[in-house]
Amino acid sequence: MTALTFQSVTPHVPAAPGAPGLYLTFLGAEQATLDGQTLKLRRRFCEILVILATNPNGVTGGQLSAALYGEWSDTQNQAVEVHRLSKLVELSSKPYRLVPVLGADFLAVQDLLMEGRIREATQLYRGELLPLSDAPAVTEYREYLHESVRQAALLCGELDPLWTLVARFPDDLELIEALDERLPGGDVRRGMVQARMRLAQRRLCAS
Repeated sequence: MTALTFQSVTPHVPAAPGAPGLYLTFLGAEQATLDGQTLKLRRRFCEILVILATNPNGVTGGQLSAALYGEWSDTQNQAVEVHRLSKLVELSSKPYRLVPVLGADFLAVQDLLMEGRIREATQLYRGELLPLSDAPAVTEYREYLHESVRQAALLCGELDPLWTLVARFPDDLELIEALDERLPGGDVRRGMVQARMRLAQRRLCAS
């Protein structure tokens, strides 16, 4: 599979959903708006949009097919999917690119991390990117972004990012243990954290 880059398009991102252009809300969800109007998208369309959003310089048909299907690349099927998606969202071809001004929650999280705004990044990170997708490029970017957010929260030295992530990912023992270690000795919340830790350990043993 040809490697695709994870690029940011921050200078062109609308401020929020509902602003002019295309906005993707794909963290723990599959929602999109175009000029403020809700789009009904199949998961495959969402996957194509993620690939194009993270590669603003464009991708070839072969790259897109490999990103969607992996070693079982299906260029013909990919072309059909792109044609159908283009009836909803304007695309250019050779290479494939998104035409509308783009905003996306997953790109915004990446940009906040790059700016060192960890608390805001964790607040916006409401869930993993398209969690039900198995497209190779989406899976790779999902893992990259998730681990980027986790490591930022673990390394930043603040409590709030850890609280936010532990609330959303209650089985992540490393995050829970870091939060427990970082709490002051007399903090009454330590009992809550340790209770959550025991539950997470129990689930881990049962799995």
